[in-house]
Amino acid sequence: MFKQFFLPLFFLFTFSLTLTAQTTTEEEAREDLDYYNTDDDRIQERRGDTFGENLWFGTGAQLGFQGGNNTSFFQVGLSPIVGYKINNFLSVGPRGSFAYNSYKEDFGNGEFKAKFVTWSAGVFTRAKIVFPFFAHLEYSLLNEVQNFDANGDAIRSTRAIPFLGGGVSQGGGQGGGVGYEILILFRLSQADRIGDSPFEFRTGLNFNF
Repeated sequence: MFKQFFLPLFFLFTFSLTLTAQTTTEEEAREDLDYYNTDDDRIQERRGDTFGENLWFGTGAQLGFQGGNNTSFFQVGLSPIVGYKINNFLSVGPRGSFAYNSYKEDFGNGEFKAKFVTWSAGVFTRAKIVFPFFAHLEYSLLNEVQNFDANGDAIRSTRAIPFLGGGVSQGGGQGGGVGYEILILFRLSQADRIGDSPFEFRTGLNFNF
């Protein structure tokens, strides 16, 4: 009697486990296929439905002080950036930088003081590689003070500097969160000024990246 009931129940239980495992495997496979599907519909869904939802913003800050040999230099500034998501990994947009500078030099029998603004403006392309890493390509025009004339007026110059590098970003995303990023960019052009660095470090915050 026991065998008559036990064997059918055993086979039914085994068949149910097999069917459940097969169904779970098929569902997981479909989810994997949907995740790696990169057709236009899914890209549009990930990007957002409106122009505003595909925008992301960021900003960096500059704050520095240098002193020595009877000279002192102070700088404070901001670097805003706006990106537009072309698809789920590539974005483009403008970036600017504005800094207030104060310079003082003591000659012993007098001193020289100057206050001036420097700025840069450019465009960039940024690509998300593997979370949290991204690549960054940028072309910027830098307007800076090269020297001062006999009247103490600033002698300005503008030059183009291309950058290529990458960084990491934590937080943010499509949900509208605030994230933090740090990146290093290398100059693609040769240094044409004394003191030019071959690379540039940047840190800042981003929103919706």
